[in-house]
Amino acid sequence: MRFKAVLIVIILILVAFGAGYGVGYWKMYMAEEEWTAAKGKMQTKISSMERELALAKAREKLWEIPEKLSEVITHLAEKNFELAAKTLDGAREAFLSVLNSLGGEMKNGFDFFLPALEEAKKEAESLGPNATNKVEELKRLFEQALKPPKKGVTGTPDSTRGETPSQMERDMGKRKA
Repeated sequence: MRFKAVLIVIILILVAFGAGYGVGYWKMYMAEEEWTAAKGKMQTKISSMERELALAKAREKLWEIPEKLSEVITHLAEKNFELAAKTLDGAREAFLSVLNSLGGEMKNGFDFFLPALEEAKKEAESLGPNATNKVEELKRLFEQALKPPKKGVTGTPDSTRGETPSQMERDMGKRKA
């Protein structure tokens, strides 16, 4: 009889340890599931924030380009055409370095920039009298494209004629011809 009592106590102790282990394992399993779900959400949030940061850095770099264009205007006013062309190359390189960081919609807003920049550079290299006007117009269009569009309006409207920068760029080309 005494042997049965000892055996029952040992079995009860083993059952208690087994039940404790099972409850602990279940809690750990549930905690791992919650942690995995939280980790996935955080990874998603981190990647979206990284994209937003890259876009913000790109926008910051884009705001430096009008300053470079102002330098070009100064160089042209001082008749330093070679330095103006080099500064235009610097603006082009700065623009190309951030081009891949821009989103598709924002990237489309700057389609006019590279061709207009090349045209202004050719005008400056050929010592053309309209070089300053072209750079000023390019700077104005670029600054306009940097401003976020109003909701419900496609493109960035020109305050005087209601045109988008790409429409004005086409008009600039027509006026030149």
